Amino acid sequence: MSDSVNNPDDVKAILAVHHSWLESNNDLIEEKMYPNFANPGYLQFNLNGHQYDSVDEKVRLWEGLHAIGFNLKDMKIVEEPKVHQEGSLAYLTTYWSAQVLGTTGTGVLEPQGDALVFRVTEVYRKDDGKGNPDWKIWHFHASPIADPTSPRFPQDA
Repeated sequence: MSDSVNNPDDVKAILAVHHSWLESNNDLIEEKMYPNFANPGYLQFNLNGHQYDSVDEKVRLWEGLHAIGFNLKDMKIVEEPKVHQEGSLAYLTTYWSAQVLGTTGTGVLEPQGDALVFRVTEVYRKDDGKGNPDWKIWHFHASPIADPTSPRFPQDA
């Protein structure tokens, strides 16, 4: 295990996990999603406002979304990820966009408005949850971006 900061091999491994996780969101493919996360140990604060305390809960969410006719496509990185790694811990920040699909009574999945853009933070450990030295996501947090017309500071209103 490296104690260096932003070790190129570690950053490359972290980015590979990040890209794999991003890609699994296209069509919400559980089999592609599952290997990216610590198990046990994973925690997510989802964009829907709920907390998921394990990879199995995340799979249950995706199964439920499929059952009600919800899907995602065109998941993209809007801003190149920024990675900070030190020893066996790291975090990544970026912005993603996704096209949300849903049924409109026709049974066909159709776009539900413009692409959704949101912030992403991922926390990594070089531990798969069972003690093996593999980079995995331990925490994922997604949150909406602010309305660009709203002031950042109250005194600017």
